[in-house]
Amino acid sequence: MDKQLSILAPTRYPWRFNSPRHSKHDISIRKFLPMNRLSYKLEGITAFNPFPPKRFDLIHTFNRVPLSKLPFVMGFESHMPRAYSLEHTRYYKALTNRLSGNKCRRIVAISEYARKLFLQQHANSPQLPALISKLEVRYPNVDLPAGGDMFSAAAHDPIRLVFVGNHFGRKGGCAIVRLAELAKAQGLALEIDLVSGLETGIASWVDPLSADYFTPWRARLAALPNIRHRQHVPNTELLGLVSRAHFLMLPTFADTFGFSVIEAMAHHTPVITTHQGAMPEVIRDGENSILLSLECNDNGDWIHIKRHDRDGEAYEKLFTDENERLAQEALQRITTTLSGSRYANMRKGARQTAEQLFDAKTASDYWDMVYQEAATS
Repeated sequence: MDKQLSILAPTRYPWRFNSPRHSKHDISIRKFLPMNRLSYKLEGITAFNPFPPKRFDLIHTFNRVPLSKLPFVMGFESHMPRAYSLEHTRYYKALTNRLSGNKCRRIVAISEYARKLFLQQHANSPQLPALISKLEVRYPNVDLPAGGDMFSAAAHDPIRLVFVGNHFGRKGGCAIVRLAELAKAQGLALEIDLVSGLETGIASWVDPLSADYFTPWRARLAALPNIRHRQHVPNTELLGLVSRAHFLMLPTFADTFGFSVIEAMAHHTPVITTHQGAMPEVIRDGENSILLSLECNDNGDWIHIKRHDRDGEAYEKLFTDENERLAQEALQRITTTLSGSRYANMRKGARQTAEQLFDAKTASDYWDMVYQEAATS
């Protein structure tokens, strides 16, 4: 019988979805030093709180290379190491050497999208064979709620939508506001629960950077009677809203995965999101959810990400027009889907996808196996 291992892991929201929720090993969740707050150049590394003192067999990190002599396994969502614009520095080389070295035992991409970016990132690296030997793909996971579908809306009930995301602009919040306006103008009974801190601007890599751009959007949001905005909702209540909604809305311009997507599908609720990132890997358009069109590059990223003119009027117009288009397309897809007989099957398809790809029980078995192999290799 394999011995129980002592694992050190970070207190981060993404790690929960990319780790064993029911491990047989002893996992200590500890705060880590957010090195990126010292400098953006240090985003790719981390150090853990050493207290209380304890002996660990292994570290399991996500997106950050640990500064430790212990062996470790890595999970990541896009690029690894995260050292943007520093690819020709000694710092970047040191991080890559650490990933290819013997202390790094496994590199786990959360999607094929992430795996593709990683391979492109290291395509010309002499360490590529060593990196590939450790590289695997494992989708995020959630606990699948027991019981049947909680959705029970009658034909005359309003259409219920839920939007969740603190990065209001990046995740498509403006498209949600415009969608609500369009529905109101058409006399369509539609209600939206919007949960967001309304964070915009420089924190996002797609938002217009004018200080005033989002001011009228916030005013329009506040004035709409068919949107209920709250900055925060307890997770249990939020999942209840999602399970009773017709759709979870994520008309995002830039997400590697979107963990709210798998939580919604686990609760039988289809998602309306954009054709970018890892979404085309898990969403069968019209069968288990809906994909909105978005012009992307070969990597699956929106072609306008990280433009250098985000403080100008041309980009503001582009961003406004894209949100208008997404709102129009989303409303058309919603009304078409709900007017036919496919919607019930779409809810079944969402849950089946969650069972096949995101089940926490099978993910826990996988991660426990990774820990055992990593600690003994």
